[in-house]
Amino acid sequence: MKTRKSIIAAIACMAMVIVSCASAFAAEAPKFVKIGTGFPGGIWYPASAVLASKLEAALKKAGMPAQCSVQSTGGTFNVSAVNEGKDMQLCITTSQNQYLAYKGMDPYKKPLTKLRLVGTQELMITQIIVPANSGINDFSQLKNKKVNGGKLAATDRMMMEAILGGYGITFDGIKKAGGEVMALGWDDAATMMQDGHMDCIGTYGGLMPSIVNLIVQPGVKFLSIDDAHAKKILADPRMVGYVRATMKPNTYDGQNYEVKTIAIPTTIICNADLPDKFVYTLTKTIYESGYHKGPFEATMAKGWPKICNPQDVPSVANIPLHPGAAKYLKEKGVKVK
Repeated sequence: MKTRKSIIAAIACMAMVIVSCASAFAAEAPKFVKIGTGFPGGIWYPASAVLASKLEAALKKAGMPAQCSVQSTGGTFNVSAVNEGKDMQLCITTSQNQYLAYKGMDPYKKPLTKLRLVGTQELMITQIIVPANSGINDFSQLKNKKVNGGKLAATDRMMMEAILGGYGITFDGIKKAGGEVMALGWDDAATMMQDGHMDCIGTYGGLMPSIVNLIVQPGVKFLSIDDAHAKKILADPRMVGYVRATMKPNTYDGQNYEVKTIAIPTTIICNADLPDKFVYTLTKTIYESGYHKGPFEATMAKGWPKICNPQDVPSVANIPLHPGAAKYLKEKGVKVK
């Protein structure tokens, strides 16, 4: 009898040890959450600031209090930092960038396999602008101009390289022809265009504040990408995830013509080691807090596709989905492989 009791006691003790060990090794919710985002002058920055505030409140309510903030470093830096998981836990990126990173394709040196998909934000329409009085009507005229290529390691720089490449233009070729390729954020590039020192800016997003400011001074013209060149651009391996798109007339004041271009879906990704409960709360906040309504109000009023639509997740699931996000999406009837 004693032996039996001893065995039962030993089993119970072992079970407690196992539970204790499991708890010790379980991922803990972070106390400080940093959201990687784009640069001031774009729509990501204000949207991310609101998301940080909403997420902080939601985490506190869920019993996981954390201080949430944003970091506007952009591009490959953010994605690499999220993969590392120490200084940045999640970021806004694109379906293109997350795929290139996960697979270890250029500009990434190795596969970043700690990345996980959480959800979507918006469809970002590519917008290439030149001064209205510049006489530039086609990409071929940019061969010797002052072009903002986007900040180094930022995804908009990769986009500009691919678009110009589709027209047979390289950054090195522009420089050799007497032009200049700059690496500025959107606000700085817009200031240079206002001062007459910039011939072309490329960006993507919704209704961009930096472009709105340029409508009055100096006035801008949007360049269209014709079908033949769009086909070349979309065939570029770096442009995985991009789709053909059209910007409707009067999206911006004075833009009374259709602009044929390309677009990329925005995604929100996180580190794989974040607890399921944390990511479930994050996903719920993305889709239910309405964080996007203020920053994207003008964009939505112009007829952009629905912002923060969970039904869009299957179309951008080219990297693994975090289990916490999968739980939320399953509850909403969204099927993701």
